[in-house]
Amino acid sequence: MTPSLAALVAVQALDSAADAGRRRLAELPAAEQALAAHITEAAAAVETARARLHENTTARRQLEKDVAAVDVRLARFDDHKAAVKTNQEYTALLHEIATAKQEKDGIEERLLLEMENADAIGRDVKAAEAALAKARRDTDAARTSLAAEQDALGRELARLTADRERETRALDARTLALYEQLRKGRRGVAVASMAGSVCTACHVRLRPSVEQQIRRNDSIVQCDSCQRILYAAPVAAPAETASDSKATGA
Repeated sequence: MTPSLAALVAVQALDSAADAGRRRLAELPAAEQALAAHITEAAAAVETARARLHENTTARRQLEKDVAAVDVRLARFDDHKAAVKTNQEYTALLHEIATAKQEKDGIEERLLLEMENADAIGRDVKAAEAALAKARRDTDAARTSLAAEQDALGRELARLTADRERETRALDARTLALYEQLRKGRRGVAVASMAGSVCTACHVRLRPSVEQQIRRNDSIVQCDSCQRILYAAPVAAPAETASDSKATGA
């Protein structure tokens, strides 16, 4: 393979790696936002659970006040018994007492239900707080990892840029300009390999004469279809088997 073609292959590999690194860098802010959103969601769950607990506490206090108010009425009815003079008045008083006791029973039943709900809501609050604490720990670890990845990507991009500058020194201005033009118009891929007789970039079969030119790797040959610069990747030698070793006396 000529130095120019080898340099083009190397530059393409470096540019592809750099493009991938820049894409990943562009994704990091969104990843950071997702972490923040996770914390916000967990914090909102805690606030919702706490609000439910507060509503429950307020409702229980009001029911306790209602029970106390009924108790005051019942005490007043008991005090009033001594002042009752007729059976009709006494019957009416007993009806008031029964009604008040029935009302109290209903309030106490609702209070008992709210107390049971309070236990369940309390567990929900603790679970939400635990989930928030875990989310914060996980987010701190993830942010540390993202920061480390960002630093590593920055160093890798700097290395790729330096390697690219070194490789492009083997290219004349015309060849480099062709590469840059193709890379801009072909979604970042200006150089591709040939597999069999097919361009691996556009998957179009090449003419036999073009295929033979590419196999020699001694000139800049472009795909008739996509215009990318093509090269023939070296074919790996087959692995030596045990029978081959015996046949050669190894």
